[in-house]
Amino acid sequence: MSSPRKRSLFEKASGPVFFLSLPLLWEAVSRSGLVSKLYFPTAADIIAVWFSLMADGTLPLALYQTFSRMAAGFFTAACLMIPLGAAIGLSPRLRLLFTPAIELLRPLPPPAIIPAAMLFLGIGSSMKIFVVFFACSFPILINAMEGARRVPRLFTDTGRVFGAGKGRLIWRVILPAASPRIMSGLRVALPIALIVAVLSEMVGSVDGVGHFILHMQRVFSIPQMYAGVVTLGLAGWIINALFMLADRKLLAWYGGWKRGGA
Repeated sequence: MSSPRKRSLFEKASGPVFFLSLPLLWEAVSRSGLVSKLYFPTAADIIAVWFSLMADGTLPLALYQTFSRMAAGFFTAACLMIPLGAAIGLSPRLRLLFTPAIELLRPLPPPAIIPAAMLFLGIGSSMKIFVVFFACSFPILINAMEGARRVPRLFTDTGRVFGAGKGRLIWRVILPAASPRIMSGLRVALPIALIVAVLSEMVGSVDGVGHFILHMQRVFSIPQMYAGVVTLGLAGWIINALFMLADRKLLAWYGGWKRGGA
């Protein structure tokens, strides 16, 4: 029987090994002739094209254009929806006022509003930022609402005992206590922001990674198209890893609180 330490090492290594095996599998399928190389170029060709596009600045520029719009929409949604969600969560009157509108707009697929956004905002960056903002708003808003609404009464009563006024209670007690749910909402919204930013560039844009991928497909530059897709996958993975690192740092107290049985 293998030792627990060996099993742990195997489990940790299985993910990277599987990830690294994917290009080898792709290469084998491409070279086998089962699929035309016109549509399924070798992994070696895609990697070579990727390095070339990175070196000449094509993909870095497209990434900058996409991520600047994504970041603008995401952070605008966070700055507006976190305080609004906390206010709605704390106020039954605001919940009665806003819930019908939230439940009406929340199920709307973000791509469905792109045509209307193009009518009013054109195909420039403002349209894409607005669509990202719309897509990110509801995961952030709802998690902020639920986080504020579910703060244990013990926390707020303790704050009042120590003389905290309403503003100080919200800032020093309610928002920190709701922060795990708020961070969950931000994490849900983050990949949505990237997906919608790329999609809006495919529908109406002359730049960005989404436009680059679609243009390469239209002109049958298939290795370049796949290089754009790989770039998005890598960029999304890096963003998620950075967010998880920030989440662990900011919510280190929450992990200790849970382990302490609070």
